[in-house]
This record gives sequence, structure tokens and C-alpha cells, in this order.
Amino acid sequence: IHMTPKDALDFGVVDQQVVSVEVKNNSRSTIYGDVVVRVHETYALAMHIDTDEANAGLVSGDVIGIVIK
Repeated sequence: IHMTPKDALDFGVVDQQVVSVEVKNNSRSTIYGDVVVRVHETYALAMHIDTDEANAGLVSGDVIGIVIK
């Protein structure tokens, strides 16, 4: 997950912290584990997953996830 220092403060995480992220949609709920938080002032809040992970979780477009610490 890329985020700004303010985002990190809001989420209660720090740079290089490992978290999980839960993504729910109408078809499936998926938890992505071992997600690394990357904090930098030039980053925009976003989580990047590869095509295989997105396909397995039926994730497409803009999706909101829940950070699990």
C-alpha cells in the first residue's frame, strides 16, 4: 500500500509495516495478507495487486479495502 505520512497517521501504521487488507464485493470476500505499507510524501493512497490476485478475488476497477493490523 502506498500512502502519505498523513494517511499513515490516520491508519495508525508506519513505513514498512506488514498488514492484511480485506476486500469485499458482491461475489466474494478476500483477505490479502503480508501487504507492506510504503510511506512517502509524494505517494497517493493506493494498493496495487497483480492480475492473478485481482482475478482470484474478482476485484476490478476502484475498490475499497479495510486495513487489518
